[in-house]
Amino acid sequence: MPRQNNYDVLIAGAGPAGLSAAMAAARGGLRVAIFERNKEIGYPIHTSGGSWLTPLRALGVPERFMHPIRTGKFIASQATASFSYDPPVSCILDVRGLYQFLAAQAAQAGVHIFPSAAVERALIQDERPIGLAVRQHGPFFAPLLIDATGVTGVLAQQMNLRRSVERYGLGAEYDVYWPDWPADSIALLFGKLAPQGYGWIFPHGDSRVRIGIGVIHPDTQAEPRLLLNDLLAQKEIAGYPAPSRAALEFHLGTIPANPPLQKTSAAGLLVAGDAGSLISTLLGEGIRYALEVGRMAGETALTAHLAQRFDADFLSCFDACWRRKHGNLFTWGFAINQRLAKYDDAAWNEKINLLAQFPAAAIPALLQGNLSAPLLLSLLWRFRQKFSRKILQDLYKNIRVSKNIKKYL
Repeated sequence: MPRQNNYDVLIAGAGPAGLSAAMAAARGGLRVAIFERNKEIGYPIHTSGGSWLTPLRALGVPERFMHPIRTGKFIASQATASFSYDPPVSCILDVRGLYQFLAAQAAQAGVHIFPSAAVERALIQDERPIGLAVRQHGPFFAPLLIDATGVTGVLAQQMNLRRSVERYGLGAEYDVYWPDWPADSIALLFGKLAPQGYGWIFPHGDSRVRIGIGVIHPDTQAEPRLLLNDLLAQKEIAGYPAPSRAALEFHLGTIPANPPLQKTSAAGLLVAGDAGSLISTLLGEGIRYALEVGRMAGETALTAHLAQRFDADFLSCFDACWRRKHGNLFTWGFAINQRLAKYDDAAWNEKINLLAQFPAAAIPALLQGNLSAPLLLSLLWRFRQKFSRKILQDLYKNIRVSKNIKKYL
């Protein structure tokens, strides 16, 4: 007898990874349901929304959700590096608008979307998942599940692919009205104002600016909201009069600060986005990777249904797919994140003064983790005495480098 609530794919979490997976699977003809524990898609906001125009365009993100940025500043207590671009290369996303757009696209593809539907656990039969227990909605059944529940990784933990996150970034952010701040400029703030982390100033249109601080726990026990309040109490921030304390929104977010999971697949299960630590921890960028890896998960689900293979061996092709594209970046980003978290004011002043000597064209490649870019590689070689041997060795492990750098190592 057929069960009620039968689907081809069930997805826990309607963030960018889950929604992207849902669209890819549904557009391939699969019957898909996605469950979001919050009452609204895209609310509350947990991310500052900084990203890059070219990759987002390649992923199909409409221009209306991207606020372009022309100037970026790196600011420490005694050092500043500023870079400008025409045309712009980076942007601040309308996070809520983008997520709801993705949900509408998923619905158009036939996905059933359930807000205010917290996934409690996977239903297990013969040691493999067969469905989900969803609070206030009952059981749902499918031969394949996708965990996109963010840093909690509900299903990944249950299936012993991971433990609870032990190292994580915790960020606090106010969305303020700040007409004094230039609409096309961002700033990243480093040093004692954000120990084991950094601050940001991200305009996103109509004189609205996201100003926040993120730190790494347990590297520090500092509370970002208190640090942010101290920052906003100053008369001047990054050379501009501080904004009014009348904030329009407050956001709090958590991201994993770990290397990616060893395995993001098991029998009947795929793990995408933050749930698998599939982000660049270099600066905590996750949205564009979630969109891309989520799409990979949806395409893997489609392939699995065509083959009628939901075993661990077959689904491991998902691991191979994202590792081939981003595995080195995720691993390298974590290694560098650990080192940056140890910098004090003096170290940040030194590194930002060094950064100021780089040409503007090298900075996007550096922040995106594109360490094989020829210009960036030549600069790393030129300034090799300024970097620790360990950092260069980490680069050598994870990218193809020139013979000169190999010889140096």
